[in-house]
Amino acid sequence: MNDTSISDDTIISLLFDRNESALEQISKKYSSLYMSVIRQAVGNDSDAEECANDLLISIWNSIPPNRPSYLRAYVCKLARNIGIKRHRYNTRQKRNNGYTVCLSELEDYLPCNEQQLIEQSRRISTVISDFLRDIDAETRVLFIRRYFCLEPIGSLAERFEMNESAVSTKLWRARKKLKKILDKEDLE
Repeated sequence: MNDTSISDDTIISLLFDRNESALEQISKKYSSLYMSVIRQAVGNDSDAEECANDLLISIWNSIPPNRPSYLRAYVCKLARNIGIKRHRYNTRQKRNNGYTVCLSELEDYLPCNEQQLIEQSRRISTVISDFLRDIDAETRVLFIRRYFCLEPIGSLAERFEMNESAVSTKLWRARKKLKKILDKEDLE
């Protein structure tokens, strides 16, 4: 049986039946993906392994009652959140700049303060989703890998066979376009 032979719907059904083999199937199918997301957030393999275990427990505890439409996206979202939580814990005193620098790039492009961001999150989410659908595929993947997966500019440049300046410029243009759209939507 190869990694993709079992469908996401089957895995979700196994989770609803409380069948532990569902976790094995998730590991077979998505471990390289979720480990990549976690490593980008935490920055080291030992924490990443621990977070991966936390991820599987989180999936077990959240399905049911949740029934995600897209298991892959659900796993990535949980992996990212667990990785960020671990990163915050690890850098509480140090204020490590990897994750902070990445998100600071977006600060000037999102609505004013955290409270407004929370209040308008559903609307902002819709606007950002539409924005991502409307931009070219390469820029979309760069944007998602940088700001969702927290991938460093150097790694993106290598992956896309571009220089770091070109990657930075594409991301800057995408942020600028997003800012225009958010301004037009009066989300500030």
